[in-house]
Amino acid sequence: MNTKLTNQDIYDHIYAAISECRLLPGTKLSEEKLAQTFHASRTRIREVLLRLSQELIVETHPNRGAFVSSPKAEDIKQVFAVRRALERAIAAELSGLDSKSSVDTLRGHLRKEATARQDNDHSALARLTGEFHVLLAETTGNRLYAENLRRLVALTGLLIAQYSDGSNRACPEDEHSDIVHAIEQGDASRAEQLMLEHLNHVQSGIQPPVELPAEVDFRQIFGLAD
Repeated sequence: MNTKLTNQDIYDHIYAAISECRLLPGTKLSEEKLAQTFHASRTRIREVLLRLSQELIVETHPNRGAFVSSPKAEDIKQVFAVRRALERAIAAELSGLDSKSSVDTLRGHLRKEATARQDNDHSALARLTGEFHVLLAETTGNRLYAENLRRLVALTGLLIAQYSDGSNRACPEDEHSDIVHAIEQGDASRAEQLMLEHLNHVQSGIQPPVELPAEVDFRQIFGLAD
């Protein structure tokens, strides 16, 4: 990598690797190794990691360094509660826009998803289906929608990596297309409903492990009497 990268470039590279699960939860992000990789100073790497930590995508620990965040089980409900609130509003807002170019952009993205499915390119499909949600937010023209969705999509990727069996790395087929169709028809109510159903579907595939009891009753487990 000979081209001099900006801090934003470095951020984008690390963000993409995390959101696409190429950097898994708990991975140590060595400032020294990242500085060597990106041909940047450790000070610049530290600035990027600080930004990622402020977005909850990276965790920093005194005397230990920075790590890809390892979301807790309770974070699942919180992340999806915020996503439902934001993306429902985004879907409704887009349905009120009379913009053929916006719909064309969304349909162009759906074609990329379809190609990735046909090619069985699971990594690209996981990336594209996450980007779809960010693209919806960007299409509204509201910077805060877009910035928050980027963060939430990355956190969702971490939750999937932490708690999924790997079967739902990408959003279910046709659900994105149905949402775009409702937006194109200007049916805000339908677009909201489909978005909520879609997010519920995604969340249902992220199941935390069953919490182990504080004490194990071996007699019950082995069916032995007192």
